[in-house]
Amino acid sequence: MRKQIVSNVTGRTGLSANALIMCVAFLLSACNDDPRADLREIRQQIQRAYGTDDFMKGASLAEQGLALARKTVGGSSDDALYFVQAASENRIAMGDTRNAIAALKREISMRAAAGQTEDRLQTRRTLLIKLAEENGDLVTAADQAVEVARGINMNFEKDPQPVYRTETAYPPELYRRRTEGDVEIAYSLDAGGAVTDARIARSIPAQVFDQAALESFRKWRFTPMLDANGQPVPLSGRTFTLAFRMGR
Repeated sequence: MRKQIVSNVTGRTGLSANALIMCVAFLLSACNDDPRADLREIRQQIQRAYGTDDFMKGASLAEQGLALARKTVGGSSDDALYFVQAASENRIAMGDTRNAIAALKREISMRAAAGQTEDRLQTRRTLLIKLAEENGDLVTAADQAVEVARGINMNFEKDPQPVYRTETAYPPELYRRRTEGDVEIAYSLDAGGAVTDARIARSIPAQVFDQAALESFRKWRFTPMLDANGQPVPLSGRTFTLAFRMGR
């Protein structure tokens, strides 16, 4: 009986020890499975891909990292915001404008949801406006211009701010002559900030830079005017001066 008891106790003790070993091994394994280490590794891979101009790989890695970050540390985490911007930047670098526009929209939405203020978002919004304008996506350009206007509390006491401007060509002959001048343009905007009317109010020297100024200015977009309820409305009766200056 004594041997049997000892044998039974020993058997039970052996099973408990094995179970304990398995539990410790499991816990150690779980501790080593650190999602932040995986996120850091993906970051490094993205940086290497970007450094070698492998933007397609970088975009794919960014999507993987974003999915992992959302699952493990949350969509408002610094990791998630890093990966969502990396996805945008790689799409832009690839020249994949359509998908870059979608990626930037997602990035801005995630940044806003994470609590970033509008002044921090403005740079990304103006980049999105530029891509949208150049890709003919005028709805997106107008929507983002409205958001910028709301971010700066646009009202009738303020002058609209350009959020997209095309390059104004300096007439070659005038450049060679080192001729400088100013063109004051009277303009109107629609509710999305697009120029609907532009005419020369005054120019010095007269009629010298007028054509170059109008050709560029008519393609610009501004922060639209907002009414008392924060809704965008058309605007007229404002002026903007384009200065043609030689580089110093």
